[in-house]
Amino acid sequence: MSTPQLHLDSCRRTGTWLIAIVLLLMGRSVEAQVREPDNFLATSVTLSSAPRLRQVSTRHASPMLAAGFRLSEHSQLRLDWGLPYTSVDPAGALEGPSSHLGSSNLLVGLHNVRAFVDDTVFVRMGVGVAVPLARHQDADELDARGPETQDANYTTAAAVRGLADPWLWTLDTTSVVLPMAVGLDLPGFQLRADVTLGMLIPVSRTARDTHFVAQASLEAALGLGMLEPGARVQVVTPHLTEAAWDGEDSRVSLEPFVRVRLGPAFARAGVRIDLGDPRAAPMPSASRMWALGLGLGVGF
Repeated sequence: MSTPQLHLDSCRRTGTWLIAIVLLLMGRSVEAQVREPDNFLATSVTLSSAPRLRQVSTRHASPMLAAGFRLSEHSQLRLDWGLPYTSVDPAGALEGPSSHLGSSNLLVGLHNVRAFVDDTVFVRMGVGVAVPLARHQDADELDARGPETQDANYTTAAAVRGLADPWLWTLDTTSVVLPMAVGLDLPGFQLRADVTLGMLIPVSRTARDTHFVAQASLEAALGLGMLEPGARVQVVTPHLTEAAWDGEDSRVSLEPFVRVRLGPAFARAGVRIDLGDPRAAPMPSASRMWALGLGLGVGF
């Protein structure tokens, strides 16, 4: 047999196998996937950059670790912790760029999860406490620009998430968090809504007064076998006591994403797009920083 014919046969066989694999994956039954596994370990990283916008060049990366452990038939312990890093380089600054790497607060939550209609619907309610690991450092531990860079680091970590989860990123505070989620799994379609209230309590004189936070999100995705493309809309009001959902102190964002599931493993990639108005301040803000989120995890 001639070489071209062998090459053609090889291409046909490869194409046949690829089509068979795709049909197999697309034909897999869609399980209830909008709900996290009872036991899981996951890691993710949020990346962002603002090159010379408002005369400030900013680079940000914040890896996150999350874990869930089933305690009983309906209860789950969840841990969330991050390690934000930000590099800031103001245009014309004689000192040059500065950077800061620090720990987020540790959120410890206890959740009650219920499933209905053959696991088609799930409801999760819980309570969490943020352990204040993110603290202002002493002046002798930082250089002259250290305090500003440290504040910018944690401000940016919240900003690139559309101001979400401030209990993780607010310095010198502990928080009480009340999350609730409702999910619906239909053949080929998934819908989930999350609402969370938080009370941020200062633990030092440098922190602000106690205030309340609210955030909500709605997520829809298509269940196409191992692939789950979708979109998530989020609104966050960081100071309920000052601006209650009037838009002046709130952030709305949209995140197209895709999830991939293969057995107990899962991955997620998405880009957060801010829909709010630009702020006047030159510091990093949610309105002028894009965010790329990448995550991996495994259920067990």
